[in-house]
Amino acid sequence: MKKKIMKIMLAISSILLILFGVVTLRLLLGIRDITINNSEKTGSQVEEYSDKAMRDQITERLQTTTLGCAYVLDEMFGDFQGTISMVAQSATDIYTNPDKYGKATVVIPDKSDIGTMMGQFVYAEGVDPEDEDIQAELSMIGNLQWVLVSMYSQYSELGASYIGTETGIVLLAGNVIPERWDKDGNYVYLDPRTRPWYIDTKASREPTFTDIQQDYDTGKLAIMCGAPVYKGKELVAIAGAGIYLEGVEDMMMNARISDEGSSCIIDRYGKIIFSSMDEGQLKNQTDLNDSADKDLVSLAQKATEGESGLELITIDGESCYLAYSPIEKVGWSLISIIPEKTVLEPSDSLMSALQDSRNSESAQIQKLMAYAMIMLLATIIVLAIIAVITSNILSKQIVKPIALLTEKVHKLEGDQLDFQWNESTGDEVQELATSFGMMTDRMKQYISDIQTATAEKERIGAELNLATQIQASMLPHNFPPFPDRNEFDLYAIMDPAREVGGDFYDFFLIDEDHLGLVMADVSGKGIPAALFMMASKIILQSCAMLGKSAAETLNKTNEALTYDNQTEMFVTVWFGILEISTGKLSCANAGHEYPAIMRAGGEFELYKDKHGFVIGGMEGIKYKEYEITLGHGDKLFLYTDGVPEATNAQVKMYGTERMIAALNKVSSASPEQILSSVREDVNAFVGDAEQFDDLTMLCFEYK
Repeated sequence: MKKKIMKIMLAISSILLILFGVVTLRLLLGIRDITINNSEKTGSQVEEYSDKAMRDQITERLQTTTLGCAYVLDEMFGDFQGTISMVAQSATDIYTNPDKYGKATVVIPDKSDIGTMMGQFVYAEGVDPEDEDIQAELSMIGNLQWVLVSMYSQYSELGASYIGTETGIVLLAGNVIPERWDKDGNYVYLDPRTRPWYIDTKASREPTFTDIQQDYDTGKLAIMCGAPVYKGKELVAIAGAGIYLEGVEDMMMNARISDEGSSCIIDRYGKIIFSSMDEGQLKNQTDLNDSADKDLVSLAQKATEGESGLELITIDGESCYLAYSPIEKVGWSLISIIPEKTVLEPSDSLMSALQDSRNSESAQIQKLMAYAMIMLLATIIVLAIIAVITSNILSKQIVKPIALLTEKVHKLEGDQLDFQWNESTGDEVQELATSFGMMTDRMKQYISDIQTATAEKERIGAELNLATQIQASMLPHNFPPFPDRNEFDLYAIMDPAREVGGDFYDFFLIDEDHLGLVMADVSGKGIPAALFMMASKIILQSCAMLGKSAAETLNKTNEALTYDNQTEMFVTVWFGILEISTGKLSCANAGHEYPAIMRAGGEFELYKDKHGFVIGGMEGIKYKEYEITLGHGDKLFLYTDGVPEATNAQVKMYGTERMIAALNKVSSASPEQILSSVREDVNAFVGDAEQFDDLTMLCFEYK
């Protein structure tokens, strides 16, 4: 009986142990499969998110960098063209009103002057430098030699600045160079009328950039700009200057976002004029229109038409992202290139590390499984006699922790990766749980890093929004501004191109009978321009409240802003002081747009006043003022260049003619209705095109 009972007990114990082994093995295999599947699922989710995040981050940065560099280049050329245009306007005034100016002395350079920066008299072959008419004209335009010298000093890439006349003489500012004499020591003539900058500007009758040319004296590649000078309606001279392209090429190199990236600039004809690539499809002097690659030809056509964008194209057998943006002033486009593999490299590295981690964990699980099987078999043999007694203990020690681990693993899904193991089993299950916990911690850390980066981006956006609110609060925004005054009505708006802008308007009572009116535009865009704008507004209003005249107010403001102006920013300003009781308006203009005036019962038209130099551009400038007498029902319209220079998708500007026409459609309306109508007309013209400049307007009606 004892043997039989032992056999029965042994059989029962053996069956129980076998069943226990099978269940345990099934649970272990289930844990392994769930762990591996969850690891692969989590890895796939991370791979998908990482790939998209890396592509979005790098391509957005590529587009932003390209747009920023192209914008800076375009602003540089625009400022350069504006400076030359102001020189041409000054020369026009000298030719038109010579009696207002004295006679200046300009010398023919001597060899001893080589290396000296100075004003120089150069002339064409056949011109007699001693001729009385030539000397009279030279002494007249010589009044501008210090303006040209100042302009030459302002632009470090400048070859020279000059005024060439129809009589064949040149007033030139720059360093005296050895090339002014030939190898035999003879003077080298220079006929401005044969130079491309003179010919192109004379043909267009407006400020014009040439194609890339060789500098006449140094032979360096440069782009020239000219502006016409008139005496009445007769063109008598061209003011111009040339910028060496070395500085432009340095700026282009900044468009690369990594050492593996490249960049190039194409001209208006689709030819590459700069490139950081020495070989291949995008090397220097390549005409993209002749490329056999249709995608590259299509991109070149879009770029030369002034479009911006991002495309994925195969370049030299390698898939690359190409971002392009126009440099509108000269008709060029900047293209930045980065290989697709560079964009995906961080994601590939991350996924490789995750795959290595999964492989290591899978090997560890397999090792634990093998070890568990050996231990299970050993346990069955050793515990065969006492299986009935120890089966319950073994079940608690092995099955329960495994079931708990399985339950916890099942709860891990999607972005829910919180895994905690508080059990202390002291066996392979503990090691497996610890290993799995380490893996989920690494996953959570990666997700936390991504969330931190997203939060930082949102913080920057919130700060920009706060800056927008602060700037808006700086400008008068309650209308009507003076409810108890019925002698006049006014309304103003400012719509910045970015979160914050550089334009500003202002109006304030200096005393009970004098009202100050301001319209201004700071150079540049964004936060730097906004800070300079607020400083300019405060200083100008403070100077005006001292009871100074319009010209004296601008003089004092210029003195304050030019003192230690390390940013080299400036502001154009139209400022007027209205004597409310008489309608007399004393005005001064520091390089700003012409105001528009409508007499009662008439139509709006531009009032072409005399411009002074910009505020903050140069010390010692003295501004002149003029007077306008307003009658009952007369209206005054002030604006910044964001209105006439608003550009549609066809790269056409709104222009002052459309602006005047829009004003005259509603000339009898209130100032608020007039501004609303003009804004709607600008929006209709621009359409879906991006607003590149601040748009600011003010309308005043004298009652």
